[in-house]
Amino acid sequence: MKIRNKFTVGISSIIICIFIFSILINIFLVDRYYIYEQRKVLDKVASEIQRGTDNLQQIEEKYAVTIVYSKISGSLDQFNERIISEFDRKKIKLNKFWITESTLNTLKDKSVNKLYDQGKSKYQVLTKFIKIDNYIIAIGLPLPHMEATIEIINRFNIFLMTISVILIVLLVVILSKKITRPLESLKVLSQDIANLHFRKEEINTNDEVGELAKSINIMSENLEKAQEEINSQNKRLKELMSDVSHELKTPLSLVKVYEQGISDGLDDGTFRDTIEEQLEKMDLLIEKLLFWTELESTSLNKYPFELGKRVVAIARKYRLILEENDILLSLSLDMDMEYVIHADKAAIDVVLDNIITNAIKYTNDKNIEIALTKNNNSVTLTIVNGVGEMDESDLQNVWRPFYVLEKSRSKELSGTGLGLPIIKSILENHEVDFGFELMNSRLTFFVTFA
Repeated sequence: MKIRNKFTVGISSIIICIFIFSILINIFLVDRYYIYEQRKVLDKVASEIQRGTDNLQQIEEKYAVTIVYSKISGSLDQFNERIISEFDRKKIKLNKFWITESTLNTLKDKSVNKLYDQGKSKYQVLTKFIKIDNYIIAIGLPLPHMEATIEIINRFNIFLMTISVILIVLLVVILSKKITRPLESLKVLSQDIANLHFRKEEINTNDEVGELAKSINIMSENLEKAQEEINSQNKRLKELMSDVSHELKTPLSLVKVYEQGISDGLDDGTFRDTIEEQLEKMDLLIEKLLFWTELESTSLNKYPFELGKRVVAIARKYRLILEENDILLSLSLDMDMEYVIHADKAAIDVVLDNIITNAIKYTNDKNIEIALTKNNNSVTLTIVNGVGEMDESDLQNVWRPFYVLEKSRSKELSGTGLGLPIIKSILENHEVDFGFELMNSRLTFFVTFA
């Protein structure tokens, strides 16, 4: 069943139940409750009389009651006649009224309430009897027959219920259309999202439906980004697999050729060295790939340490290679200042090793500049080297696995083309700002630790 129909049936059923309950209340309780309330009025009148109030007329006007009294004398019939005569004198006609011997006996200890139905006159007289000294005081309160009144009220309620149900059905149909229209739009939107057609639905209802629409729009946007990232990752994975296959194919082919040459007796004494060299290259490549994969699943062990000392120590490792290649490496940092960062020390050492190695391998002006600067709580590391011919489009590819700018100038430093992707993974995990800038044929690598 649609929401619109559920609203209509549900609200109409509630209205009908309320009216039926109201009719039952009218039939079974209203009459009794009315008499109960009027008895409370008579109790107040009796209390004032028993306190010694002499002005009965004032009490009658105050409470809209009729008060008569008679001395207890003569027979019971005569006594009844005197009371009826007193009521008649005050314009209250009693067709049915009697005071029994039992009532008189009860009045010796407490008051007595009686309800006299006047039959065809269609009214009742609620009477309270009290005894003071040798007098019986009757306090009368005429009441209309409630049955006829209640019947009229119930007929009116039935008419009102019919009109109300009709109006409610019309209103519910109108309101439900207003409510269900955006829900229908959200249903179509969710179906589109399920079919990987990510889009948004503008629904401004300023209620829970509007909030639901905003949440679904955000979900659609996030799912679209996630799908794009997955597609991008799949594309990169395919490229990586292709690059890995290409990188392994060449040394494997060489190993196969030289192994066949050894088998054919063509070895001039260098075949085994060549095979071992190619195996070392493959071993290094696999080791780098495993290390890169491990980075994606290993959590960082961050703690404060001094970056300046690590830069100096790692730069000294390459002193001999720098001297052999006539490369000048200049360090610009204040040795009296502490460049403390909060990071994974081992991971940052890998970054420094790889970026300095790349600078040595690819510098074309034999000049490398490393600088550390401190600004408030942030520390920035920059490494600058000449790269010769290079444009901005190359900067988008330097992070790709196995991407090589040009042939390495340092034979002592072997490479796998995975150094920069490893740096990128480490720095992304640290959530720091980093990148390359190209100016006047000099490439600047920067990373800022906040």
